[in-house]
Parts: sequence; structure tokens; C-alpha cells
Amino acid sequence: MEPPSYEEANSHCSIQSAGQHNHSSPPAYTSTQSPSTPPPTYGEAVYPSAFPVLTPPSGQTAVATSSENSRVTVHPLIQIGERASRGSRAPTVVVVSQPQPVPIILNSLRDSPGFVRCPHCLELVTSNVTYVAGRTAVCSCVIMALMGLFCGFCLIPLCMRGLQDAHHSCPQCGEKLYVYER
Repeated sequence: MEPPSYEEANSHCSIQSAGQHNHSSPPAYTSTQSPSTPPPTYGEAVYPSAFPVLTPPSGQTAVATSSENSRVTVHPLIQIGERASRGSRAPTVVVVSQPQPVPIILNSLRDSPGFVRCPHCLELVTSNVTYVAGRTAVCSCVIMALMGLFCGFCLIPLCMRGLQDAHHSCPQCGEKLYVYER
């Protein structure tokens, strides 16, 4: 089926335009009523209060609001463990427990203490860490001395914790657990 030609479309349009059309005027956009509350200030709109002021419930069970015949129900405040006055069930107390920490593998220890199982005393412990100057610190001292930094400046890498090796030991038995070398 083909669309109508231009003449046919215009003839239909002229017939419809010659017929009766009931066009209503657009609704009025001006309002005679003012808003019940003023708009918020710039500070209130942009920076709303993080802690709104709350009022405790009044204890009334039903309050009529305006002329719309709608009702708002306000429930009395019930503390945990108290029974409601109308014989309903007390609120359920939920106990949340945190999962137990999982010990990590000795080879994954780095430069901070870790929760591990000591292979010597078989206890779950948080390792003690002592920092000792290792190859990285000594090599950087030698390089700085060869570059001409004398008078103690070449000894700075020996004091830097980021260049020292971390020696992990058990706080229970004192045995060495792992050495993290840089």
C-alpha cells in the first residue's frame, strides 16, 4: 500500500479543517495561591544538615492531618528487651560475631607483622619484626661513597627502614620465622 499523494493529503486536510474542530484553550499557568512554605535558603539547599533534629514520638497512636482526612500512625518507642504494651512480641536481638582471623603463609610475610602459625611451637601468633641492614642498604652505601658522598652521608641508607631486611620471629618461643629481604 502506497502513501497518499500530496493532493490527496491536502484534500483530506481541507475537509477536516472545514469540519468542526473543538479546540480548548491551554490551561492557565498562573497560580493565585502562594506556596505554604518558603523555598529553602541557598545554604540549606546546597549543604543539607548531616544531623537532622529528631523529636521523640508523642505516644499518640493516630493523628489527623489537615483537611485531606489522611491519618498518620505514630508508634511508641520500644527499648530492646521491653515488651510492647499490647502483648506483641519483643524485638528480636541479633548477635553479630566477627570471623576468626586466618593465619597467612610464612612466605607471604613482608616488612610488617603478620598473623601466622609458628612451625616450632604450633601457636597462632602475630610475628615480632626487627629490622637489620641487609644487602640493599650496604650496596646503596657503597654506591653513595663512590659518588663522593663522604662525611657520613653515605651511611644514611643504613638508617632507612625501607632499605633494611625484616626479620620475623615468634613472640612465644623466640624462634626465627622468616626473613624478608629487600
